Amino acid sequence: MSLRLRAIRFLEGAGVVDAALRARARVRTPWLTVLCYHRTAERVAADGVDDEVVDATPSQFDEQLSFLGRHFRFVSLDEVVASRSGAPLPPNPVLITFDDGYKDCLTTSLPVLLRHGAPAAFFIPTTFVDERRMFWWDRIAWILGRARTERFELRYPTTATIDVKGGCAEAHLFLTELLKTTQGVDFDRFFEGLEAAAGASLSSGEERRLVDKALMTWSEIRTLADAGMAIGSHTRSHRVLQTLGEGELADELTGSRRELEQHLERRVDTIAYPVGYSIKGRVAIERAVRDAGYALGFSCRAGVSLPGGDALDVPRFLMDRTYDAQLFAGITALPALAPRTLIDVA
Repeated sequence: MSLRLRAIRFLEGAGVVDAALRARARVRTPWLTVLCYHRTAERVAADGVDDEVVDATPSQFDEQLSFLGRHFRFVSLDEVVASRSGAPLPPNPVLITFDDGYKDCLTTSLPVLLRHGAPAAFFIPTTFVDERRMFWWDRIAWILGRARTERFELRYPTTATIDVKGGCAEAHLFLTELLKTTQGVDFDRFFEGLEAAAGASLSSGEERRLVDKALMTWSEIRTLADAGMAIGSHTRSHRVLQTLGEGELADELTGSRRELEQHLERRVDTIAYPVGYSIKGRVAIERAVRDAGYALGFSCRAGVSLPGGDALDVPRFLMDRTYDAQLFAGITALPALAPRTLIDVA
């Protein structure tokens, strides 16, 4: 456990967390707390997807929303957008967000949100929904889990020995970080090489079966919107913006917004950046986001948002299923002690 999390446990035991929550209520803090989830589910069984994207079990999520309902005020994405133009937010505002569009957002998370009266925002990468393709991190997990050899050689985009003896976690981390940080990767070439080296080929029929089981359809996304939930962009193909050229940036940003508006028949002007990397200080990317028509952008840079802060770099706390009630209370009450998740790409 990190020093920050150990400090939270100590302070919670000393009563500091409760005192901080009472103080925030008295001073009517304007800090906006934004939480980022991907999935609320029990541990994923052998359904071909990356187990690490589960951020809370259904019971954890229910408990977390109960805590937030006692100490914070739930706000909608529309209210957050309006606050950038001067509209006031309530004291201790909190916004719930989900990235990627997994099916349990609708089947598991939505009923809990509605029960607690909590609006949420769901950020969707449109190509995967349109083409019923597997998310690239899930596809890596599927290939590694079915590799026919314990060690094999990767040739592109770098040369490396992939070792899955004793488990796939380390290899999965290496490969996903490779795609997150390498400029201009040809994803088709990468997966062709990875499947050939691992001896595990994903057929189009099997991919469609897995995707239909795990990922929402447009009809299901519209059901979320009709239930009062906000829908925003998560680009088209979930490529890290810092790894793309100018033309690819425009396609990912403008294309996803256009596709969402066509399918939902409502305006979309918010975005959550893939893998949560901040774009602060990346002038070309910031310009591309503005040119694509976005008014608000979310990273997973840990912290709270203050009035007048950067509208294109709104921080979020990345949730984790290892956070028990004590840690969740400490992270939301004492944001300075939350684990740091600001990652940059050279």
